[in-house]
Amino acid sequence: MGRYRTLLLTTTLGLALVAGVARAQDAGSAYAGEEIGTIRFIDRALNLIVLTDGNEFRAPDPRMLVNLQEGELVKVDFTHDNDRSIINSIEPADADSSSGASPTTEPGPHFHG
Repeated sequence: MGRYRTLLLTTTLGLALVAGVARAQDAGSAYAGEEIGTIRFIDRALNLIVLTDGNEFRAPDPRMLVNLQEGELVKVDFTHDNDRSIINSIEPADADSSSGASPTTEPGPHFHG
């Protein structure tokens, strides 16, 4: 192989490696969890709730927010990706509720009411 082809091949492989690492790091920013908190604000036009700690959650379906009210203590199961937390399920909580992963949690919207 000529010097030009070797340089071209090396450059191409280097760029592919850098792009692969960048994609892998971006995919690692997604996570899921549960949070318990009191609803401070509901914006039904944006399908958005804000808890008193400032965390924002968006509902993929407006029906998920129908029975919720500001000041209500809720347990939110969510997925965080691309700088947004998307609600998987939301339900009333009580003082004895604890947040954390549930082995039976299924992805997708769940309606409680």
